[in-house]
Amino acid sequence: MGKKMFSNPTPYNQNRHYTYNDGFIKYGLIKILKNAKKEKIGEQFEQIGKRPFANVNIRDNDNQIADSLGYTIDKKIRIPISDIPENIKVKINNSDTIYEVKKRDSSDGKNIYMYLQIATSKKVEVNND
Repeated sequence: MGKKMFSNPTPYNQNRHYTYNDGFIKYGLIKILKNAKKEKIGEQFEQIGKRPFANVNIRDNDNQIADSLGYTIDKKIRIPISDIPENIKVKINNSDTIYEVKKRDSSDGKNIYMYLQIATSKKVEVNND
């Protein structure tokens, strides 16, 4: 028996199928709520859309880059590549926690990797004068 010759094997990552089975993210903007006097009385998350996602491990290199730029990464997720606007906020699996998208990466052409930081919420005091 002779040797079988295989022609040009495909690279490992080329035909990889990704799953997004950790739930759904809701993405949107923060809407400022005002009273009749046009005073700020609070904030509300206004959903624009939703996408399935998968949790991804945060690499040491990711943390080093975040530290050098002055923020921390609380969560890293992967979603299917799509048209998602810049400067959005994210809620994960019906949680009340709102995340800011600090960095986005779509270098593989199939996914968007989002580096999330918990948004700081400032409590608004209402004066009853």
